[in-house]
Amino acid sequence: MVCLWSPAYFQSRWCVSEWESFRERERILNLPNHGLIAPIRYHDGEHFPEAAQNVQWADFAPYAYTNKAFWDTEPAVEFEKHIKDFAKSVASIVRRAPGFQEWPVVEAEPAVRAHVDLRRL
Repeated sequence: MVCLWSPAYFQSRWCVSEWESFRERERILNLPNHGLIAPIRYHDGEHFPEAAQNVQWADFAPYAYTNKAFWDTEPAVEFEKHIKDFAKSVASIVRRAPGFQEWPVVEAEPAVRAHVDLRRL
């Protein structure tokens, strides 16, 4: 699972259920963090649940720009390197992923109930 983490991700019942389902699969298979999950932090990890804060994620937050001029800067070159490194880690996860089988689906409620105003972030 490749997931793009933001405060809104953890306020979504669907997203939290997806994440918890994959965490359960990792527990069943006795896999460490990143055994099946490749999270990307887009911004504001401060408002993630504690379990997510304790996971190592690819940190793309410093590159969250929408201005076209960004792509002509040195940080854009760094970002491309981070994307390539992330792609390698995802490929590694895919190579060692187990074959298809019936997996538990965990229906979860968001732990973060307060609305985070994303305009402030």
